[in-house]
Amino acid sequence: MDLTKLEAEFQAHLHDPSLWVETNLQGRDGALDFTDWIEKIAQVRGRDPDFAALHQRALIFKAQLEAINTELFQQFRRAVQQGEWTRQTLREQLNQFTPYLPGPHLQAHIGYDGLDTLVAGLFEFEPLPQATLQLDDEMVHYEPTPARAILDLIDHVGFTAQDIFYDLGAGLGQVAMLVHLLTGVQVKAVEIETVFCTYAQQCAQALGIQGVDFINGDARHVDYADGTIFYLFTPFSGALLQTVLDKLADQARTRPIKVCTYGPCTAHIARQPWLHSLDDNAEHEFKVAIFESRG
Repeated sequence: MDLTKLEAEFQAHLHDPSLWVETNLQGRDGALDFTDWIEKIAQVRGRDPDFAALHQRALIFKAQLEAINTELFQQFRRAVQQGEWTRQTLREQLNQFTPYLPGPHLQAHIGYDGLDTLVAGLFEFEPLPQATLQLDDEMVHYEPTPARAILDLIDHVGFTAQDIFYDLGAGLGQVAMLVHLLTGVQVKAVEIETVFCTYAQQCAQALGIQGVDFINGDARHVDYADGTIFYLFTPFSGALLQTVLDKLADQARTRPIKVCTYGPCTAHIARQPWLHSLDDNAEHEFKVAIFESRG
């Protein structure tokens, strides 16, 4: 790696005034990725005195950027813990970290932005747990939903105070906690990985979040008798997915329900005869799709 080019890139980051703007989490993410790259190179070229000097300056710069982020995350945690913000105020605060703007139609959300960094910083208190469960072939490894996609869902699904929202394959519980904080509805997060479920419970307790129940179990065997809105970010596929959808279809025979999806599972769910799409996203992998049970 050309040291001159690395130095030039480092100087560009170092003298970028936008990185010190608190809300520019995405910009700091890029700069922190660069410092991580420098650290990786240092493992190979650490004995080079010129590179070692760059490495040390990059470490100092990294610590400065991380300090800004840490203070920001702590501000949000304190506000949530102490109930300082209304739902509307929290939403206004979150809106500062994403280019997403509400519109009449659900939008495409590809990749992550600064809002995802903020949400992770808000809900992650300790090093992330490592999965212990050996997943079946039709189970999909945990990957967080882009946070702005959840804002989009909230803007369009039409929550009422009587709704009970289920997140199937809830992972670390970030969707569940975010939906509850922004809507006030009761939320149930279903996650088969015990360490993920325990971690999410601990985060909710640390933030004083009530109204979110974490269910450590297999989605095929959960009782959904009280659910009205169900969310899936492709937690499983194939026959396993169909088994869960059949359970939801049974519930739809007793009351109207909505199924919201994101990712590859959307196309399969769009083919369920007991559901109809409320938008034009039924075949779009990177848009939230909302389906309603047929009467």
